[in-house]
Amino acid sequence: MIPNTDSALRMLSQRLMMQLLPDIKSEYNLSDGMLLSMLMMAVADEVATGIDTRMKDIAEMKGLLEQGRGYHDAGNLISAEPDSFSLKDVNQLHDDLTRHLIELHARVETAGTSEASQLVGDIWSYLEAYTARHAITSLG
Repeated sequence: MIPNTDSALRMLSQRLMMQLLPDIKSEYNLSDGMLLSMLMMAVADEVATGIDTRMKDIAEMKGLLEQGRGYHDAGNLISAEPDSFSLKDVNQLHDDLTRHLIELHARVETAGTSEASQLVGDIWSYLEAYTARHAITSLG
């Protein structure tokens, strides 16, 4: 059997909130328990969709870096793939691409051409999509 880790974390979090926390008398321990429960829900979201979310970011960043080749060379990163689909390997590629995107963004911000202005707008659109994709929905 393959465990559904995100479901297990959600069930543990709910049990903590509904069965254990109501019996705690200390306000500090109660608030600490609530925080732990909310963090478990956020981790459950990450387990469920984290790699998919990062792969979407990676695809968009590669497109932006390709579009900005005249301003910054990201080298082979544009065609790079993670070594595996482990969170560690996906994060490594995501981090490398993010560093290059930051460098590209800094360069096109000061370029002053209409092409650069379009790329700045595209980068900001990516950042808005990134923010929406990475929002912690289980806490809202």
